[in-house]
Amino acid sequence: MNKTIALIILAVGALMLGGGFLFLCASAADPQKAGFRFILSLLLIVIGGAGAAWAGLTWRRLGDIEPKRLADRIVEMVRLQGKFETTEAEAVAGLSAPAANVQAAFDLLEARREAVPEQRDDRRVYVFPNLKESKVERRCPYCGAQFPVKQALSQCPNCGGNLELKRT
Repeated sequence: MNKTIALIILAVGALMLGGGFLFLCASAADPQKAGFRFILSLLLIVIGGAGAAWAGLTWRRLGDIEPKRLADRIVEMVRLQGKFETTEAEAVAGLSAPAANVQAAFDLLEARREAVPEQRDDRRVYVFPNLKESKVERRCPYCGAQFPVKQALSQCPNCGGNLELKRT
């Protein structure tokens, strides 16, 4: 099912709903033909409403499994798990999405350099280096002394060298 078919069904459903409400108004205006028009209006409203609801839900589901959106959902899933890595099978199960779309999302993440694939034994693991926590510390490049970042130091108290911020 693609989005075009869902859009066509949504349009037809909306037209049927409109026609149903038109016949409902017409049934109130002419009491002699009210029975047929009322039944027809109910039929059009029910069928049109069901078709529009189905098409809307299908449109939304197809939008949710697009690779671009799946890529963002994969990053969020990995962030919430706190593991900083995942496999394609875990993403398929966690997001309830088709494997082909998940693979396209991982290809997109690779292209954006948000995920790095690694081969481990018989499975492929995607590592997310940007999600890993890092520690920042002040370090003297000359004597190697380390100082907490909370201290407002610009020069090493041991040797007088300029301190650098290092991310580990």
